Amino acid sequence: MQEALDFLKEFVEGKVSGPELEATLSENSGLEMLLSDDSLNWTGTYVSASGPFLYLAALNLKTIVGCYDAQGLIQLFLTKKEISFSVYKGYEERYSLILETQPGYIDADTVFVEKYILPAAEGLKVKSEIKQAIKGRFNELFRYHKKAPKWIQSPQWIIKEDRPLFFLGQFEIKDCQLFKDNGFVYLFVNEDNGAIESVKQFY
Repeated sequence: MQEALDFLKEFVEGKVSGPELEATLSENSGLEMLLSDDSLNWTGTYVSASGPFLYLAALNLKTIVGCYDAQGLIQLFLTKKEISFSVYKGYEERYSLILETQPGYIDADTVFVEKYILPAAEGLKVKSEIKQAIKGRFNELFRYHKKAPKWIQSPQWIIKEDRPLFFLGQFEIKDCQLFKDNGFVYLFVNEDNGAIESVKQFY
């Protein structure tokens, strides 16, 4: 049991990677037993329904966001067990970086961002330069004709085969007999074949 506790502590401290934790969750019954400790009260927390083990098992621990979420839960678990630890800040810093640099009209999946956006900042040390490189990469991939989309709901920029489509523009739907609500149609162009795809959003 102590070995399992030490393993969780090492993950929080950045000494164990997300993929290592993911593999161990599926292979180590001792870790499952530890995380299923009935003596700990999870009422009122975000894992009250599933429990900590199932919550962790459902995360994608190959991503920054998955690791950040896992780290937060394991910190809470270790605190409940009255075990002291230091916290590796890398996951929080990179997650914050994504939130700070992604334009408001884009809501790309974090897996996409980690694969195609963040590498633009590799090797850079100065935070301002890192942000500038990431913002530049967003602008390079998410291109538009004249203006970026002004979404009336959550952003829905179309990405096909890991490539954002070119945003052509939007036009208003108002008092149209085909629709019961007003809204906008957003037009995107697949630059590979010229096909136009659309997204509709209503008030």
